[in-house]
Amino acid sequence: MLSHGFQIEVRQPPGGAYGRFIFSRKLLEISPLVQDLGITRPVLLHEAVHAAQSCPDGQLTLLKPDRQSSPVVESRIPYLLNNYYSQDHQALEQEAFRLQSQPDAEALIIAALERRCPAR
Repeated sequence: MLSHGFQIEVRQPPGGAYGRFIFSRKLLEISPLVQDLGITRPVLLHEAVHAAQSCPDGQLTLLKPDRQSSPVVESRIPYLLNNYYSQDHQALEQEAFRLQSQPDAEALIIAALERRCPAR
């Protein structure tokens, strides 16, 4: 993330969110609560997907990996999207939830960053 110009800060995003990506600042905000809740990895991966989606020009676009999640994750995504996200961003959020749940999520996100985001 850092070699592609992104920053990560541990601080509480507004509204009680666990994480937030601010594309205009290339900043991932991660709540300090996630460590206590044991969800640091999925939250960081989710926001890292949004970072990769923001390249190359700051407009979030789908990465379009051909992946599905486990049935448990797939059944949970619609609930999260319908209750916590606006209609305008549901496809981007769905992709982030799918990718964060992959066993090789780190490798997928690194490959997307390498492909889409110029290194500093």
